[in-house]
Amino acid sequence: MWTAPRYFVLSIYLLPCHLIASSPNDNFQPFEIRDQNLFNLIHGQPLPTNAHLNNKNQGLWSSSLVITNTLNIETSNNESIYLDYEAYRLNVSYQYGLNEKWDIKFTIPLIHQTGGFLDTSIDNWHEIFNLPRANRPFVENNQYEANYTIAKQSLVNLDATSTSLGDVQISLAHSLIAHENTTVSLWGNVKLPTGNKNKLSGNGATDISAWLAINQQLSENWVANINAGTVVLGDNTYQNIPLSEYTFFGHLMLGWSFNDYINVKAQLQGHTSYYDESQLKILGDTYFLSFGTSIKINACQQLDFSISEDIKVDASPDASLLISWRGYSSGC
Repeated sequence: MWTAPRYFVLSIYLLPCHLIASSPNDNFQPFEIRDQNLFNLIHGQPLPTNAHLNNKNQGLWSSSLVITNTLNIETSNNESIYLDYEAYRLNVSYQYGLNEKWDIKFTIPLIHQTGGFLDTSIDNWHEIFNLPRANRPFVENNQYEANYTIAKQSLVNLDATSTSLGDVQISLAHSLIAHENTTVSLWGNVKLPTGNKNKLSGNGATDISAWLAINQQLSENWVANINAGTVVLGDNTYQNIPLSEYTFFGHLMLGWSFNDYINVKAQLQGHTSYYDESQLKILGDTYFLSFGTSIKINACQQLDFSISEDIKVDASPDASLLISWRGYSSGC
């Protein structure tokens, strides 16, 4: 039985008590979430990042659990896709300050793909708030299927629950600007083919990416974080599905400080298509909105909670829930 959420919660209370106060720059921390479409997650797009880098020898641990539930059924010309799944993705990251100008970061994802148990709740959510229900009323609940067909040939056909390691990412960051109200850093990233391309937990290739991260203090209580970059794909096909040579991604996060312990945040993000020859919405350009809060647990730890919705309907999963913890290991 999948019990990662339970272990995640327990891990928060088992953290060492010697951690020291978190930096005010954590107000700029974006939600660590991206498009949770399984066909897009396998490529080397990094998680959103704070432009503020660590001090020398300072470490920052982060663990983010994303629970996604979706049903996407689409046909166009000679291709079709059927996605019905609930996925649990646990990203564990460690960021370390090499010196005052350079940071290194490692991110390891663990992925559980299943039929889940939230289908009824998600359908009720869409019905209550008058959101599109699409095919949910007509499909059996709590089933798992990921199928892609082109020219009557099935290239991806999964229907068995799986748990696997995803593609590990290694990032290097350099501080460009570190002023009182503005911080800018340049990031580079390598995604390694450690996942299983036959289980949609990796694409079997090494991808590279680069992006700018910007923090901007807008007023006493308002902040913004922006990322903008590109991913260069390491192969031109995935399971014989043609891929784009590169894609662009980015986000804008706005944060409002309610008080010293609670920050309310909204984050709009998206990316261009990883499959530029596809006519399917779910494999095309996408953008979605995340809304939630950051809560200061104590002087050294913070929790994030957010819910994401596909505001470009049918271009990304129906709904995703993020629960994220981060804390400094020294010198904060």
